[in-house]
Amino acid sequence: MRTESDFPYDHVCPEEFTWYLRQVPNWFGKKEYMIELEGIDGCVSFGDSVKEAKQGLKEALSLWLRRYGESALPVQREGAQLIHILPEMSNLDVQYINEELQKFI
Repeated sequence: MRTESDFPYDHVCPEEFTWYLRQVPNWFGKKEYMIELEGIDGCVSFGDSVKEAKQGLKEALSLWLRRYGESALPVQREGAQLIHILPEMSNLDVQYINEELQKFI
């Protein structure tokens, strides 16, 4: 398991960005939580609870920074953090995503 010292970007925190939180289906037919960071495409964390999804955000952000660098980050928010709670992903949303993914195969 990684420790805090394994992350070279400790000065960049997920709490400095706007979050989008929603429930999504997982591979086992159950629901899990997904948190996305606004303006940071592909920086996503999943968990069986909001707490688990939140815990994975620091690693997701660190991995994103290793790939794209700090210069690619959007402007960080000053003041209150915004968390948008989105409606649960519908079966139609899942079907659409799967159809779009099939185009890449």
